[in-house]
Amino acid sequence: MLNIGDLTASQFIQRNMANQIKEITQSTERLSSGKRINSASDDPSSIGPISRLNAQILSLHEAISNGGEGKLLTQTADSGLSSINNLLSRIRELAVQGGSTTLTTADRNILQVEIDSYLTEIDALTKLINFNTIKLLDGSTDKVIFLVGENKDDKVSIELVKSNSTALGLSGASGVKEFTSGRVTSFNYSSNLAASDIKINGQNALAATLTSNLTSGNNTAAALVTAINANSNNHGATVTGFNKLTSAAKSSLSMSDTFTINTNVISVQTSLENLVTEINQEAGGVTATLNSDNTITLSNTTGNDIVIGGNAPTDAGFTAGTFLGFIKLENVDGTFVKIEAMTKANGYASNSGNIDDLARFGFNEVDSSTVIRSDLVSTNALTASHDIKINDVAIGASDGASAAAKAISINAVSTSTNVTASGDNLVTLDLNFSEASTAASNISINGNAINFGSVTNETETITAINNASIGDIIASANSSGEVQLVSASGADIVIAHGGTAGVFIDGHTDATGATISVGNSVTFKGQILLTHTAGDVIKISGDDIGELGFQAQASSSASTPGSIISVSSSSNATSALTTIDTAINTVANTRAKFGASENAIDHRLSYLLDAKNNSTSRLSKIEDADFALETARLTKAQIMSKAASSMLAQANANGEVFLRLIN
Repeated sequence: MLNIGDLTASQFIQRNMANQIKEITQSTERLSSGKRINSASDDPSSIGPISRLNAQILSLHEAISNGGEGKLLTQTADSGLSSINNLLSRIRELAVQGGSTTLTTADRNILQVEIDSYLTEIDALTKLINFNTIKLLDGSTDKVIFLVGENKDDKVSIELVKSNSTALGLSGASGVKEFTSGRVTSFNYSSNLAASDIKINGQNALAATLTSNLTSGNNTAAALVTAINANSNNHGATVTGFNKLTSAAKSSLSMSDTFTINTNVISVQTSLENLVTEINQEAGGVTATLNSDNTITLSNTTGNDIVIGGNAPTDAGFTAGTFLGFIKLENVDGTFVKIEAMTKANGYASNSGNIDDLARFGFNEVDSSTVIRSDLVSTNALTASHDIKINDVAIGASDGASAAAKAISINAVSTSTNVTASGDNLVTLDLNFSEASTAASNISINGNAINFGSVTNETETITAINNASIGDIIASANSSGEVQLVSASGADIVIAHGGTAGVFIDGHTDATGATISVGNSVTFKGQILLTHTAGDVIKISGDDIGELGFQAQASSSASTPGSIISVSSSSNATSALTTIDTAINTVANTRAKFGASENAIDHRLSYLLDAKNNSTSRLSKIEDADFALETARLTKAQIMSKAASSMLAQANANGEVFLRLIN
């Protein structure tokens, strides 16, 4: 039966044509992209491995790049060390030349100048050689780490070694490593000094609260040594005690009677030499030394008191009295010592300690870069008659009594002392905002009346003060939200109450953290900071150093900066060869370490390149198209598509039969 609705043949042909078109489209897509899998629907089970392999290949590529960076770094460092080695070879050559006894003093001076210039160049090279701004040989960076692999633990660490002339043992280090206190102060600590009131290297100076009576006669320095060393494991510093007392000079000795040292009777002697012998035989706990200027120095290595008494000590040049000892402070690892009071100004949470606590130990505040901070300066201006020396250079008169004025006087002799001074001042206010309207304009700072009548909080108070433009005094909030006044120059800060004292400003603390009572007019003194231009020794001495707020202090163990390679004599030049050879060996060892690191990176890179190739090959097998297969499929699909098109045309021609029947 011939039925008009019978289109089975046509529909069958259309369905097959659609399949062939799909085959053509898929094969064309794969051939044009080169990928068998172009979307997740092409092979869902392979998407996970493909994603992981892609990430792995990219990571391996970056790891290989990191390895290349590591190699460049080691090559840069090695190149610099090679230059340093050449300089050391030349220095050794000059030292050998200096070993000849036929050279004149002028010849040796010329050799020394050349050696010193090469040492300077070594130091310059260590500061110059860098990789991506990282200094490689100056000791500022201990090591660098490269991730040469795809996992977090695939790190290559390259140790960097400080290689300047000081590290190589050719020059002296510049810096203070051991601080010597002034004479400690007699004090009864029964009122308690908390373990945390003084900080050494940021840790408690003491292991426990100090409650001892360390007044004169109780060996104060020795007791402090024991207390500080009890906490060495935490703060990393050790102290030793000593005492030293020097007599007045005597051109000739004439003793009218005996005297005592530590209760030991010293008999009458007729010469200074005999007196020294007598003291060493009779006086326990001290050693006597006769000095070239006819003075006698009594000393001990315990810090115990030296007590002078008896009938006629002045005949021997001594003054009757109890002389407390000194203490020396140094870090176990040789780094700079930091000692300070526990105050908010020093970054601590409270003003538990005070710089006066530190002063009783004989110390000024000293930070880790050897900057020394004073206590509050005195209310007196400096005069020419004051005995104040910094690095043994006398300080002249000042124009005023403020820390700012005294800092100017110190800086006037900076070229001789190599020490610069700066002042600062800090006052922290305790405010009662409910009394602000009562205070109104009755409060002045440095003579400038300020209207606090409408302030309600710290921010408005700060604005009111700063709007008054009071010299270099700036108001701000500290970390606790309290209002503080700061003078960067160390100018005095004077707070006066025209009305009732204590209204609005209920109290205040000074720069040392001490609480100061309010009054009709209160003057806050500043502090002085001393800095050596080369980070070297700062010695503070003289009878009137208290005018600057300092304790007598120095360093007895700072290395001397500059070359220690000397060709001033044949023997010195010959001795220097050992030091130079050690430096050459040190550089060679460092170069060997860099070479080993470079070789290790090479081996790692070889593995990573293989791993990357293997991963790329595996990825290719999963996602790359089989060109032969896809070409054959495309050709077949195209043929089948054309055949289907021809068959569809014939199927459509069946409609002619119906038209003829109708006609």
